[in-house]
Amino acid sequence: MSTENDRLLALIANGDTLQALNRLLADPAPTDPRLAINRALFGPVDDATTELVAASVNEHRMQVGGSAGPARVATLYNLGCFALQQDDVLEARLRFAEALELAPEHLMARHNLAYCHELLAESDAARAEYQAVLSQNPDCALTRLNLAQFALQEGDYEAGLEDLEALYADDPGNMGVLLYLCRGLLQRGEAADVERAMALLDQTADAERFVDLQECRAYALFKQGDLEAAEAIFRTLLEAAPDNLFALTGMIKVLGEGGATAELKGYAERYQALQPSESISALLADLAAA
Repeated sequence: MSTENDRLLALIANGDTLQALNRLLADPAPTDPRLAINRALFGPVDDATTELVAASVNEHRMQVGGSAGPARVATLYNLGCFALQQDDVLEARLRFAEALELAPEHLMARHNLAYCHELLAESDAARAEYQAVLSQNPDCALTRLNLAQFALQEGDYEAGLEDLEALYADDPGNMGVLLYLCRGLLQRGEAADVERAMALLDQTADAERFVDLQECRAYALFKQGDLEAAEAIFRTLLEAAPDNLFALTGMIKVLGEGGATAELKGYAERYQALQPSESISALLADLAAA
């Protein structure tokens, strides 16, 4: 019988990370311990989730020495996921590789190993592992999605966007694919790309439920020169989450275009307090000298 955790993992494997995160965060205190761990791994980081992950890491480390077979594979895989959440990519790479030595068919361990290689700028190894996943399962949407983003990062917009468009055509209700397609289009930023992103968002009835898609819409409006509409969305986002760095950046850009110096200074100071930046520091210096 399929559980909520199984359904959650299926969404992630399908690349629909937005729907998965929404479902995961819907229950702030899940009774299923697996859901609680996944909420700690993929949801907001706070003291409670940090403590839960630390306790789980200790428990798994105690188990790994005495485990064998599938139980050992699962323990090693989980340790890799914990290490990724803690930004220990080298440890994560080791654990996923160990799991694959025992179970070469473990698709998610191989996908995550590829992702570790990608994070470590080991591009050839990352691509080889991603392709190995697709050799086992050509329809693995999460891996196809990562490869498309990989192409975009390397500046191959044509290949990356073509792959994302194909993924979207296969599953137009997939909000994760929609997000990365819109981001890829806006990253290239040609007029036709921005129009395509807006059209995709306009035809998605519940796009406004997702903060990331609202951010895409606001940025697309900014790129099209509709500063008033873009500003309205950025302000709404900041009302819901005052520390939203993307929305703060958007307000800085919008107000910079409009010449609202006093308010611009306030948003720049808020950004600088959250994440010090040389460019924001330079902007504040310019505003002080004006």
